[in-house]
Amino acid sequence: MFARKSTEEESLIDKAKNFVAEKIANVPTPEASLVDVDFKKVSLDSADYLAKVSINNPYSHPLPICEIDYTLKSSGSVIASGKIPDPGSIKASGITMLDVPVNVPHSILMTLIKDIATDWDIDYELELGLIIDLPVIGNLTIPLSRKGEIKLPTFKEVIFGAKEEETSKDSKDRDSKENTEKPEADLTDVDFTKVSLDSVEYLGKVHVKNPYDHSIPICEITYILKCVGREVASGTVPDPGSIKASDVTLLEVPVKVAHSAMVTLAKDVGADWDIDYELILSLTIDLPVIGNFTIPLSKKGELKLPSLF
Repeated sequence: MFARKSTEEESLIDKAKNFVAEKIANVPTPEASLVDVDFKKVSLDSADYLAKVSINNPYSHPLPICEIDYTLKSSGSVIASGKIPDPGSIKASGITMLDVPVNVPHSILMTLIKDIATDWDIDYELELGLIIDLPVIGNLTIPLSRKGEIKLPTFKEVIFGAKEEETSKDSKDRDSKENTEKPEADLTDVDFTKVSLDSVEYLGKVHVKNPYDHSIPICEITYILKCVGREVASGTVPDPGSIKASDVTLLEVPVKVAHSAMVTLAKDVGADWDIDYELILSLTIDLPVIGNFTIPLSKKGELKLPSLF
């Protein structure tokens, strides 16, 4: 008799569990999508981005949002993560747009800016966990993700900050002016200058455009000169001066080739005094906040050996 009663009780419990499971399975849940990620502003310690989430609430009463977790990745590496506690609620019977702030620390931002050099777009993947409080069910996590490209702030914005109230039109203007917001350099010419007691000297001419209204110090310039595919000279120009404010500065970079290297070249080329060359320069400048920033330059062409050889 007791065994029969126990079996009946287990059967009732199983039926109750199945009933609850069916009810929960049929409970409508909010639907959400991560629709956009945009640059917002630069603050004292981070670059702030804004993720926009659209949530459709099927219930006739608001639903509390317990927490939002986020992880921002670029090239597979995590560059930002955090939690937003008590972010508000989802309005009843309609769509709510949530703004989720994502903060990238300055230290990581500086690394990204140095790594990309000239391209200000980075690939990203943003993962969100939206935790809401549903009746009967309790906490429910809605996972969201989005991939795409976002722009890093310009040098000017990192140094001087960007306004929080920047509109989408301002953002488009900022993008169209992107190439004027960082120093630009061009290695325009390489010419023979003179023969000294121990070397033959050439002069590399570099034009540097400074978009800022203050001068920028040049830390050093390093060079490698290759002729007919082999390195014939290398060196460093320490303390070469500065780039003048809001203008184009012409830098003259002296390149010295030792006599022994020139004699070898002269023997190799024979009667032909024109030689193929490649000059590789690294221009290291000191930017506020960012620190040392290197601009790589190169130029190929033909050089004449001095007639002395």
